[in-house]
Amino acid sequence: MTATDTDAVAPSLSRLDADGVEAIHDAAMTVVADIGIQVRHERAQRLVEEAGGRVDADDVATLPREVVVECVARAPSEFTLHARNPEHSVTVGGDGPPVRAPGYGADSIQSFSGERRPSTLSDYEDFTKLAQLEDVVTCVGFDVCEPTDIDREARHVRMLERSLTLTDKPVMGSTRGEAHAQACLDMAAIATEEPSLSRPVIAGLVNTLPPRGIGTEMLGALLAYAEHGQPVIVSSFTMPGASGPRSFAASLAQANAETLFGIALAQLCNPGTPVVYGLPLARVDDQHESLSIGGPASGLFASVTAQLGRYYGVPTRAGGGLTDAVTLGHQSGAESVLAQAVTALAGVDFVLHSVGVLDSYGAVSREKFVLDCETLRALKRFREGISVPEEGINVERIASVDPAGHYLGAAGSDDDTGFRPRIAERRPHRAWADGTRGSTFERAHEYVEERLAAYERPPMDDAVERRLRSYVEANLP
Repeated sequence: MTATDTDAVAPSLSRLDADGVEAIHDAAMTVVADIGIQVRHERAQRLVEEAGGRVDADDVATLPREVVVECVARAPSEFTLHARNPEHSVTVGGDGPPVRAPGYGADSIQSFSGERRPSTLSDYEDFTKLAQLEDVVTCVGFDVCEPTDIDREARHVRMLERSLTLTDKPVMGSTRGEAHAQACLDMAAIATEEPSLSRPVIAGLVNTLPPRGIGTEMLGALLAYAEHGQPVIVSSFTMPGASGPRSFAASLAQANAETLFGIALAQLCNPGTPVVYGLPLARVDDQHESLSIGGPASGLFASVTAQLGRYYGVPTRAGGGLTDAVTLGHQSGAESVLAQAVTALAGVDFVLHSVGVLDSYGAVSREKFVLDCETLRALKRFREGISVPEEGINVERIASVDPAGHYLGAAGSDDDTGFRPRIAERRPHRAWADGTRGSTFERAHEYVEERLAAYERPPMDDAVERRLRSYVEANLP
């Protein structure tokens, strides 16, 4: 069998054929052009009308198909999200590895002791430090956990202040309205010393409001980010059978319409604004009437997101370490690894909720955070593949050992087997039984404690930090 033959029989992660992609696109265009998306924001409505669209008395807006297609074509196929430390800047899109950010929006912490409690600013600091320490987390994200011990109107500046000072990796900011978004844009401009925001330094997650709507606060934030040329991650969190039709295909078409409408608005505001296309659909479990993000559906939606993103020529976003499990165990590991693997190998460009997630986004766990990072390091090694030297395989190395011998301890520089887990157990039973018999969960806890104890804050110019602190204090309620 030739190499070409083996490539031909390799399984594909694409779950739609070309006709399926076209059908979803065509249905979405019908929704955008004929049925409409509710847009209750005056400036957004003006942009629609100026582009040749219409807004009815119920604030339902339609845009001509050709306008949407032209707008999406204006978005770059890849862009760089710059960190205050240039060594940590990342490319979103293209052929490189996915950009990965932690969980987003949980208001509860699942502790090592088994306690479920409200999250605090101290928790947020711990997760931010872990994001700085773990090499596979390449974007700090935002709202890794929702600090319930500080005023809601102060959270966005307090959280972003931590993201910008405790790390030097790329960041995301708040999208809870134009004012919150503008404050985050101002803070990122100070920290990265980009007063004119002439390049992407902060991204915002804009979720639509299915069925067929985009909330007023999100629209205000979307336009604020777009006006300054900062990336917007536009996603429709549609739940088939609840906020979308029960059919996966129909829900994908609806979600696609909402996401494309948001991308079009960003381009109408500021052509060339970097965008990321997301379809993070999730099922509702019929038995328990609860949100379900674990299982094969998450992988299916990630795969389709990657396909449709390639169809439109824009970077894509999907989930990563997703699970419905409320505690760490087989279920949380199995569900997360399935979603992580599909997301990593299907061609998704930006992975939100990549680490730490439990209970269908309801909680985050420090131990789950580092265990998910271990999975990502294994997937990174898998993605690197097997190296075959240009000069050919060294058969003399094969011949250097007699039959029934071994290569243990043999000298050589061509060892590329290397993946050494930091947490997972590899000791045989006798060594485990004679030594420390800790579980994987316990080792993960110990690893977290060791990492946080070794944390060192990355440097920041004193004058920059003073300006940032002054801005924060001036913008507290």
